[in-house]
Amino acid sequence: MGRILKIVGLTLLSLLLAAGLGLWLGQDWLIGRFVVALNQHLTVPVRASRLDVSVLDQFPRLSITLHDVVMQGSLPTDTTRLLRARRLYCAFDALDLLSGHYRIRRLTLADGQLLLRRDAAGQANYLILKADTTTSSEQPFALELRGIRLERVRATYTDAARQQFFALQTPDLRATVRLAGPHVEVAVTGPARIETVRLGSDDYFRAKDVRMNVLLDVDRAEQLVSISPSTIAVGSASYSVSGTIDYAKATQLDLQAAARQADVQAVLALLPPRLTQRLAGYRSQGQVYFEGTVRGEWSEQRNPAVEVRFGCRQASFFHPEYRQQIEAVSLKGHFSNGIGRTARTAVLTLQQVRGQLAGRPFSGSMRLKNLAQPTLQLALQAELDVARALKFFPVAAVRAGVGEASLSLKLNGPLAVLRQRPNARQASGALTLRGVTLQLRDFGQPFSGLTGQLELRGADVAVNSLQGRLGNSDFRGRGTVRNATGWALGPGQPLRIEATVTSQLLDFNQLLYAYQPAGSQRSGGSAGAAGGLRVPGRLVLDVGLQARQVRYRRLRGRQLIGTLRLQNQVFSSPGLRLMAAGGQLSVRGTMDARQPQLLKASTVASCQQVPLDSLFFVFEDFGQRFLTSRHLRGTLTASAESDTYFDGQLRPLTDRLEAQVKATVRQGELLNFEPLQKLSLVADRATLRHLRFAELQNNFYIQSQTVYIPEMEIRSNVRAAALIRVTGTHTFDQQLDYHVRIPLLPGLLPRAAARADGPTLRLGIKGTESNFVVRYETGLPGRQAPGRSPASGPAPAVPAAPATPKTKPSWELKKPDKKPAEPQPGEFFEF
Repeated sequence: MGRILKIVGLTLLSLLLAAGLGLWLGQDWLIGRFVVALNQHLTVPVRASRLDVSVLDQFPRLSITLHDVVMQGSLPTDTTRLLRARRLYCAFDALDLLSGHYRIRRLTLADGQLLLRRDAAGQANYLILKADTTTSSEQPFALELRGIRLERVRATYTDAARQQFFALQTPDLRATVRLAGPHVEVAVTGPARIETVRLGSDDYFRAKDVRMNVLLDVDRAEQLVSISPSTIAVGSASYSVSGTIDYAKATQLDLQAAARQADVQAVLALLPPRLTQRLAGYRSQGQVYFEGTVRGEWSEQRNPAVEVRFGCRQASFFHPEYRQQIEAVSLKGHFSNGIGRTARTAVLTLQQVRGQLAGRPFSGSMRLKNLAQPTLQLALQAELDVARALKFFPVAAVRAGVGEASLSLKLNGPLAVLRQRPNARQASGALTLRGVTLQLRDFGQPFSGLTGQLELRGADVAVNSLQGRLGNSDFRGRGTVRNATGWALGPGQPLRIEATVTSQLLDFNQLLYAYQPAGSQRSGGSAGAAGGLRVPGRLVLDVGLQARQVRYRRLRGRQLIGTLRLQNQVFSSPGLRLMAAGGQLSVRGTMDARQPQLLKASTVASCQQVPLDSLFFVFEDFGQRFLTSRHLRGTLTASAESDTYFDGQLRPLTDRLEAQVKATVRQGELLNFEPLQKLSLVADRATLRHLRFAELQNNFYIQSQTVYIPEMEIRSNVRAAALIRVTGTHTFDQQLDYHVRIPLLPGLLPRAAARADGPTLRLGIKGTESNFVVRYETGLPGRQAPGRSPASGPAPAVPAAPATPKTKPSWELKKPDKKPAEPQPGEFFEF
């Protein structure tokens, strides 16, 4: 056996050496015959840097290897190369070589790019095989391809006339080609990666790995492509395609397609991203199917007839991130582009839609026709668990929600009309809320306990009843939301809300800061200083308010009654009344919010019989410490007309404030007011610590951060100073400049100092709240008050700060560090 094996081995080695020697001696002749054969079969030339004959490249077949291959397309004026490749292997059997018949059995293209295209006139660049090519056993050299292999090849197809573009990459795609006269039979198997299938501006099958098993018969004489039942697999789904494509004149299609073992992600893979962007993350289980046909002419003038039937049975759809799913889903669908085979005659129908979300059923149907100007027919019934529904299909404006809801909806009409102003027949429905809590994106406090019923009546939503809470505040109301559908579906549409609202408690400590748009927040988390107060320009309000209690900082009000309106970003109210601080407060006016960072409020406010100490306490002594709630008693009746400016966070801009205040104080008392202690020369300190006056009336003016006090008379309980006249100014940075005149009783001063109108003690109080000076004055030149007040005529004259006296006053009183000594009886001072 050893000898036999050695003899066989030596024989095979000798044959191989002889064959190699023969190939080496005859490779030039073989290459020459190969080039002649290619020229007989191809209509375009092929260029290569060199040609080699090899036994090992395509073993066990012999091969001729072309390096750096370049092939021109069949269009004579086309400068784009049809093919570029690093290597092209052409293999044939050794037996053919021994018999003298040299037939190319296999082609292998490696590391190349294939660019197939049709120009705007419909001319192709890939018609490279001669139409009369035949295969005969009599020919010494022929092309009989039993296999084509594409290794690391990118192939594209461009049709300029039809606006189509296909691109795929083939790591190792195999095909067999059989030439039988004008017929070319092609079988393609193997994996590929489809980069895109672009039809118009939409990309289908984008970046999908597929497995192909395709059988084609191309009749070049009849210009007919026949597709035998072929399959393209994407994941676990399998799509079958069959039919014919006649391209002799205008392309005639007769194709059938169907999907088996598909799921929602496999179906969505067929569609462009613009149609599936919001659904791309969803998955499905259960049977999802579709089948369709495409028949007729496909050209620039006409479209083929398209019929698609699809649906699912007992399927479930879920999103892996949200861990929620719709179960037991069944539906039947149908799509057709209609008699006209255009978007105007297209119809999409969904029927027998049923399913469950979190154990709660829903059902409905839909019909959409005329995709150019869509007309919609929709019917929907659903019982919803709000939390599960929001998790399955999130809404950007809602962060979270809980509760239960019932929904019924019917729409019937052109979509353009439904987005504008449908009538009650075109849009109707109802939404019932039961204990719903919603945390909205732009609100710091949640809406909780929402219970009520809303009805859709055409473009309007009637709120039959709705109650709930926003933070600490509660509300109960009813009304109408005008043009709700147009506002929700069409940008720029107006929205009008007419309602009456009642409340047990309105907590403005939360309500004023409840709305906090995400885009207007600082990095530190405070309410949006950059964005300011944003009021929708198309929102119109007409709301009647009633609240039993109102809270804001120290304010504890009750019985709020009034009307609030909004139009063109301007708030207004004909009147709001509130019982607070022991009396009644009312306000009317407008607030202009057209500039988010500069709000203007023009108001007329009044109060009736309000205790002074309560008023000062509630309003936190109006931001000053000179005259506080502990100093005052009595009741105030006043009215104020003002123009007030605020920034976007409702902080007042005091440098722009202008106001006129008309005030009357009755049964007033001034307790322990320190500046009065300086007047101990006219009354004892015990009396000055408790100064009483029956009535005080005056008009106050505010402008340029200064309060102007015209001269007013105060009739007090001080016998020596029963009549006190006061005038002056008080700035917002607490700079004081008051002037006091006290007529003195006869006999208090020497006769030489007495005048015809009686002696008068003139005092000036100047400085700050914490550091002021009381001094005697000799004269008070007058000056005019600030310009016209916001709602009245010219202001009366207001005394100016006194000029510096020419002679130094006899003495001055400064705020003492210790209690000053009491004046001695009979001690007088010179004025």
